[in-house]
Amino acid sequence: MKVALNIPYFLGAIVAFVLAYMTMTESIDKFIHFAGELNALAFCATAIFMGVICLFGSFERIKPIK
Repeated sequence: MKVALNIPYFLGAIVAFVLAYMTMTESIDKFIHFAGELNALAFCATAIFMGVICLFGSFERIKPIK
C-alpha cells in the first residue's frame, strides 16, 4: 500500500497546530485579544480540531493500476 501526501492539507494542519500551541502558551495574545478565557479555549479547541481533520485529509492512499 502506497500513501501520498497532499501538501495543502498538510500545511493547513501545521498552521492550525501552531495556532493552537500559540494559544496554549498565550503568545498569540500579542496579535489577537480575546474577550475572555472561554473564547481562547474555544479558539484553541477549534484549531486543534481543524489540525486533526486537515492531518487526516493530507494522507491519501494510492490505488495500484491494474
